[in-house]
Amino acid sequence: DTITIPSGATIANSGTATGFGALKSINATVNNTLSQASNNSSTMADVSGVDLVLTPTSTSSKFVLTTTVHFDTGGNTQGMNARLTYNHSGISQTEVDEGYDGYADNVNGGGRLVGWTTQSYYLAPSTTNEITFTLQFANNGSGTVYLDRRTLRIIAWEYA
Repeated sequence: DTITIPSGATIANSGTATGFGALKSINATVNNTLSQASNNSSTMADVSGVDLVLTPTSTSSKFVLTTTVHFDTGGNTQGMNARLTYNHSGISQTEVDEGYDGYADNVNGGGRLVGWTTQSYYLAPSTTNEITFTLQFANNGSGTVYLDRRTLRIIAWEYA
């Protein structure tokens, strides 16, 4: 069934609204004392010191995650690739969303690119084991890309 509510209408609930889920927790990484990280390879490398570690409240928990970071290509690479990985119970480090593979923040024809990048993810891990989220990054071309770890945020919203 569909209920249509006209524009400007007010909805009053005299009972209990269900089926909307519930926000369980919000978690974020913050470490404003870390120096920059660099990578001169096209192979993904972990960004150390800014992992987000959390334990889902139930096996039906779902997560919306975002990563935000400031980067600099230093003028000697075409761009930067980044991806979020997760590992629960030390089983294996797994990419949260392979859809980001092959996409990068780029400068066409080379040069220097300084900017911010944000990525959004969805994950339904089906576990109550501790999960470690780690950002990885690599250059996209040749040369070195720099990442400001003080600005890196991994934020997770858990809901059920």
